Amino acid sequence: MSIRRRGDRWFVDFYTSSGRRVREVVETHDRKEAQEYHDRLKAELWRTDRLGHKPRVPFATAAARWLREAQKASIRNDALHIEFWRAHFTYLDDVTREAADLAVAKMGDTNANRYTATLRGIMNKAANEWGMIEKAPKFRMREEPDRRIRFLTHEDAATLIASIAPRHRPLLRLLFATGLRLGAALALTWQQIDLDRRVAWLHADQSKNRKPVPVPLNQDAMQALQEAMGRHRVRVFDQDRPTHTVWRNALKRAGITDFRIHDCRHTWASWHVQAGTPLYALQEMGGWKTVEMVRKYAHLAAEHLAEHAARIGFMGTAKAQSSDSGDASDSTAAGKSLIGGEGGIRTHVGTFDAPSDFESHRVCIAPTQTIQ
Repeated sequence: MSIRRRGDRWFVDFYTSSGRRVREVVETHDRKEAQEYHDRLKAELWRTDRLGHKPRVPFATAAARWLREAQKASIRNDALHIEFWRAHFTYLDDVTREAADLAVAKMGDTNANRYTATLRGIMNKAANEWGMIEKAPKFRMREEPDRRIRFLTHEDAATLIASIAPRHRPLLRLLFATGLRLGAALALTWQQIDLDRRVAWLHADQSKNRKPVPVPLNQDAMQALQEAMGRHRVRVFDQDRPTHTVWRNALKRAGITDFRIHDCRHTWASWHVQAGTPLYALQEMGGWKTVEMVRKYAHLAAEHLAEHAARIGFMGTAKAQSSDSGDASDSTAAGKSLIGGEGGIRTHVGTFDAPSDFESHRVCIAPTQTIQ
């Protein structure tokens, strides 16, 4: 039989007119779609063998290979994007920049860029590695506005923890204390945690950038783990993510608006930057691939600029003192002091002692308040 089902997927299996066997997975659960794909592919290969036509590669073939080979934590999103593009393109040579722009015309800038990035990745692979097409089209990426960072104060975070259902409190406390993504936190096992050394770690297949990530545990994280003990022998949190209703009700009781559960990670990073944690340390703790990805938090810490800003703060005070005393010589002396006397401008080079470990980067959540 030319098409058959194995599990919940369909496969095509047939011989071409030249005797070559073709076996492929069809990324569909519908038999009718699998049959249509089989018929198109078989007819195209017949024209190639008998008439010398260059074969047209179905978009579904390249998409299926992309899903098999891509090493990405966001592969589920790619699968959703591919379903969208399959509705617009049958063959790879159908894909053009103009057609792609038209397909995402009604999307917002961020969504359009995410969908287009997946399509661009498939087309580049098809051209440069798989030899399915001669050249990949160039796609237009939209400019995305900078999104503001939403984070809570320590007091608001404690209030939110107290406002959510008790079974979710340890999870929420750990998110605020470690900056873990929700999926990574829910996947934690007790084997990944060393309570004596106060450290946990994510395996490479659990992190977004596919590299192991060390997770230092501060006092709040240790308290969250102690509260979670005894629930399950293997997993730290024997639960699913809080539902939208649970999360919405908790926000309402806490009097907090416009806050997603992923914003716990932004809050954690914002606290660290405001507490003086260097960006390179924050990058390692958060598992970001490059330091550029944590620079969006840098504006929250302006203390390191205070010394430089103070260098030109003499204008108001010096003039006021000169006016009160009426002594021009005092003003002249102050000017010489600021510019280093007769020898020219005096420079000052500050020193910075980098923390030797993550202990100095701990940020504790304020004591949980009881919500009446």
